[in-house]
Amino acid sequence: MLKRGIAGLVLIVALWGGGVFLFNVPDYLLPSPAAVMERMVFLYKNANLLGHVYVTLIEIFWGFLLGALAGVAAALLFARFPVAERMSTPLILLLQTAPKIAIAPLLLLWLGLGPAPKVVLIAIVTFFPVMTGMLSGLRFVNKSYLDLARVLKLSPLQRFLHIELPSALPTLFAGATVATTLAMTAAVIGELMGANEGVGYLLSSGQENADTATVIGMVLLLSLMGWSFYEIFEALRRRMEARFAEG
Repeated sequence: MLKRGIAGLVLIVALWGGGVFLFNVPDYLLPSPAAVMERMVFLYKNANLLGHVYVTLIEIFWGFLLGALAGVAAALLFARFPVAERMSTPLILLLQTAPKIAIAPLLLLWLGLGPAPKVVLIAIVTFFPVMTGMLSGLRFVNKSYLDLARVLKLSPLQRFLHIELPSALPTLFAGATVATTLAMTAAVIGELMGANEGVGYLLSSGQENADTATVIGMVLLLSLMGWSFYEIFEALRRRMEARFAEG
């Protein structure tokens, strides 16, 4: 699957370069792949591109980790205490339906221009898909397995590790995969609203300076980062499912 994805990417780049050459598209509208690559090399040498990528990755890592842990914990709570879910649903829906571009300025006012508002925004968008994925898996656990757990007098932790988690794993990873794309978007929104470092900051700088090559380069870089996250989670999902199947 990865090889096919790379082949598709190469084809898109070839069509892009061929279209720019055949139709003589001006650079300010759509620069060629070579021009974008040249700009990326310039940013790497003169604008600490890797440092900006590192900042965005760290924000995504911590925000995703916090949001995912909160989502799993909330799913476990809601599965065992439905009353807690009914009481929390209005607040959860409020956070999820509110436009993230409107939440970001509030977080910047409350938490400043550092990484904290980006991490919190990423955690907010990560929480819901992880929570719903985990909760769906917990609700469809085979009842006979739960009966067996009661007969064997398994502890809550043993029941979670040996019955509930393997059952919820497919839907949990489905939710987490969706969350990775949302986390990327949230990180960029946070950096666009207020930051002095990160890939979103470079994207904003390119837009302000009418530097189309930089804007396209940052968009492609973010897309590659998102694709990498997806492949990592797919590999992790397959490994975890194989491990639980063996166990």
